[in-house]
Order: sequence, then structure tokens, then C-alpha cells
Amino acid sequence: MSACAAPAGNNQLIHHLTVMARKRRSSKEKKSQVPMILGGAGGVLLLAVVAAVVMKPSESASVAKETPFSIADYRLDASRLAGNSYRLVGRIENIESIGNDRLIAISLPGNSQERLPLVVPAGAAGRVNLTRGDSFMFHVSCRNGKDAQGLDVKGVMIVEKVENT
Repeated sequence: MSACAAPAGNNQLIHHLTVMARKRRSSKEKKSQVPMILGGAGGVLLLAVVAAVVMKPSESASVAKETPFSIADYRLDASRLAGNSYRLVGRIENIESIGNDRLIAISLPGNSQERLPLVVPAGAAGRVNLTRGDSFMFHVSCRNGKDAQGLDVKGVMIVEKVENT
């Protein structure tokens, strides 16, 4: 037997110790990966929840953009209301066609004496049939612009959407 050669029994012992060491090493690695995997999954879940909350359109955000409407403020200086959006419930008192668009006059609840003019662009009413004497909810925005002759027009109420009430 040479000095380098180990007896056959020793080879089995060395092999057995090597296998056990590998098992111990691999079981330690698996245990150390569990917290890392759970932490990563928790982080991804937290990120998804935060993204869902940030991306979700909330009711309060859309309501915050809408300002309470005052006919008195509108009559006083409509141009100051430009850029504001409103939801108005009103009864149609008159309808006029202007090309494909319509100009309607509505009365608001509690103020049936005054008329508020609204421009309804083609398609803004959707499938709602606008008829004189009926009430609707109008989603409007107040804008400044120019008329057909190029003159400045301030505080025009443009209907963006109509809903049945």
C-alpha cells in the first residue's frame, strides 16, 4: 500500500462525512433563504398595495376639483370661474341648435326665475335625450374662448357629460 492511498474503510468514512457536510451546508442555505424570500415577498406586496392606493382614483379627489356653483358669482364675473368644474342639476327650459351643438337654458332648483346658458357639444349628452321640461345632471366646466368672429368670450359653461336624474 502506498503512502497516498487510504484504506477502503477510510474512503467510505470520508465519503460519508462529505455527504453529511453537504447536507448540513444545503440545509443551512435553505433556512437562510426563507427569511430573505419572505422579506422580498412582503416588500413586493407592500409596493403593490401602495401603488394601488396611489393609482386608484378616489371620490374625494374628484369632488375636491368641483367648486360649489353660485349663479350670483357667475353673473357678476363669469371669467373668474374659468377652469372650474361643476355638477349642476337643472331643468331644461329652452333648447337651440347651433350646427351640431346645442345651446340650452336651464333653471336650477330653488332658483327657477333665472336661466343658465350651457353649450352642449355634439356627443356630450351621449345616449341621453335632452328634452325641454326634463331635469338632468350636467357635468360642466367654465371656459374662456373666442366666438365665430374671433372676439373674446369669457365664462362659457361647456357640458362635458349629461346624466339622467
